[in-house]
Amino acid sequence: MSKLNANELYSGLDEKLRAMGWDSGVPEAHGLLTGLACRGFSAQHIGNKMYMFELDSGQDSASLQALYELVLQNLESDDPVFDLMLPSDDESAFRRADEIANWCSGFAQGFCHDGDMSILQKTGPVKEMFDDIMSIARIQADLSDDEAGRHREDRALTEIEQYLRVGIQLIYEEMVATPSSREAVSK
Repeated sequence: MSKLNANELYSGLDEKLRAMGWDSGVPEAHGLLTGLACRGFSAQHIGNKMYMFELDSGQDSASLQALYELVLQNLESDDPVFDLMLPSDDESAFRRADEIANWCSGFAQGFCHDGDMSILQKTGPVKEMFDDIMSIARIQADLSDDEAGRHREDRALTEIEQYLRVGIQLIYEEMVATPSSREAVSK
């Protein structure tokens, strides 16, 4: 994913979404769009899903469309690790934990937006990863007062982010990217 484009989209769209009442801004929106991508929605068909964001203008819709296209590019790239749109490591552990939870909540909304809960009946790595994402969506930050505790928290958050990056790529590969998964998704 182009960092320049992602950063430009992040800052402008984050402000706009928060102003419209999306308290979790871009992380939740990025998670939601990633969930839709992992269900196999193409860039051409995402336009009719923009109602989920309650946008005021076509420009906002175009920004989200561009964000979705970046999600798809990132998932389909040769780079085996998916980029999450989360606050930088310079942010507080509390904010990072909160936004990771928001991203996971958005992913679950996008992945199950049409009421298809068949994922809950599956077994294997995709189901396990989805269960983990649901658990991460419920995390609560309990911050340490000492330096060593803050270092452990930062390391734990980094590990969660890495786990999500690899896991999202796994879900996409299993659900969309392989020919047999595309047939299953289209049915």
